Amino acid sequence: MIGAMHRHRYSESAQLAFTWALVAALKEKSAQINPVHLLAGIVQEKPRIISRRKLARVGLVLPRSELTEVAQFIDSRSGGSEARSSPAQGFSFWITGSPSPTLRRAAEIARRYSESQGNRSIGVIHLLWGIYQADKALRNKLQRAGLTKSHLDSLCRSYKDGEEGESAAELMEKTGHRSSRNGIGYDLHRLEAGRKLILGGVEVPFEKGPAGHSDGDALAHAICDALLGAAGLGDIGTHFPDTDPKWKSVSSLMFLERVRQLLDKKSLRITHIDAVVIAERPKLGPHFSAMRGALAKSLGISPQQINLKAKTNEGVDAIGRGEAIAAQAIATLEG
Repeated sequence: MIGAMHRHRYSESAQLAFTWALVAALKEKSAQINPVHLLAGIVQEKPRIISRRKLARVGLVLPRSELTEVAQFIDSRSGGSEARSSPAQGFSFWITGSPSPTLRRAAEIARRYSESQGNRSIGVIHLLWGIYQADKALRNKLQRAGLTKSHLDSLCRSYKDGEEGESAAELMEKTGHRSSRNGIGYDLHRLEAGRKLILGGVEVPFEKGPAGHSDGDALAHAICDALLGAAGLGDIGTHFPDTDPKWKSVSSLMFLERVRQLLDKKSLRITHIDAVVIAERPKLGPHFSAMRGALAKSLGISPQQINLKAKTNEGVDAIGRGEAIAAQAIATLEG
């Protein structure tokens, strides 16, 4: 059985690629599932990586696997469509087949490469790397089709968990196999003329900006406190005191990067962040997309895991008079 101890780590797309491979082998009435069948599955699942047309130009014609055939095959094994929740379930059946020694080696290479990069999941690109390394004949054809080792290595290094959907292990985590914890954060800064308004790591055009030891990014600071609180690690003042000159005028995104490292040491994973900025002016909605991108990059998560909102204070107190800006955040961690 190939990868029996690790199959829960494959991304959804990787599982589907294996399903395509199984059906391709069955269609060819092959006694074994070979790397070429998995390559066919990869092309079927992720045609943007390398197309059938390019491979055909170098004499590599892949067997086709159509979705309807995958569904019919899984139905025949699982007792009908009512028992099937996803075509990816076919992944369990391909293991019961007869993978060739070369395909076993390719799968093991993919697993080791994923682990060497610190990834939790094994993606389609890792499988392609495994095929490239394990099967010399296919490697030569892939090179002639334009997929060089350096390009493939670059794609592997840029892989991020979650890009291809969740692995089975990540789905298990979401169903209660890991504990969840929440934290709240709050920050407020006075606004002064002539200073840059930095929020969520993005400079927002405005005539005033926050007074502060660092860049005064109230949103980033509130998120820092929420994450630290959820992890039981104190607050932002403990880790980044305004009495320490090394934090003078630095980007608050650096604080988020340091906090992420602290979470990693405790094996805690960020699942969601919800935050609100309270300011009378300016309008912040148009800048939220850029903020989510900057914050997500610093935290090593997807922008979809961050929700941002803006509220005014209806002209009440210092915020309502435009003298201050504040932010509140809630963070959810799993670990």
